[in-house]
Amino acid sequence: MEQETIGRFLVDIFNHLLRQEQQALASSSYSNLSVNEFHVIEAVVKAGVNNTMGALSQVLGITIGSLTVAVKTLEQKGYLLRKRETTDRRIVHVEPTPLGLEANTCHAQFHEKMTEAIVSGLDQQELQVLSHALATVEDFFLAQANSNSLCSKGV
Repeated sequence: MEQETIGRFLVDIFNHLLRQEQQALASSSYSNLSVNEFHVIEAVVKAGVNNTMGALSQVLGITIGSLTVAVKTLEQKGYLLRKRETTDRRIVHVEPTPLGLEANTCHAQFHEKMTEAIVSGLDQQELQVLSHALATVEDFFLAQANSNSLCSKGV
């Protein structure tokens, strides 16, 4: 019974978080960006010098083709720039524009406000328990990213 409740809770929280993030960001100065586009910008900013299309696609867990479409769109919107390496034109680097950096700051502020709202009502012991529980959830997702799918056809 508790396992079922926790499973439902995790799914509900994930869906609520995505909806709240989309609503908050849609009402910002960056309403022309989707949550996924914010996450691409965030990955580019965090990547620093390791900002090749190949490295970014691995970090985001998407194909280079999907990333190419996203980066092209964000470049057209003025948030990212693509630059080919001079020594090997096959290698493409992605960099944020000043507008991209501003959008990333807005996105980070949403996460900071969300985190502060959640942890502000917890004492130190509750924070430690929550931190441990979330690390366990993260470990599960990292293990899933490195393994085969949980479900296979016919199951």
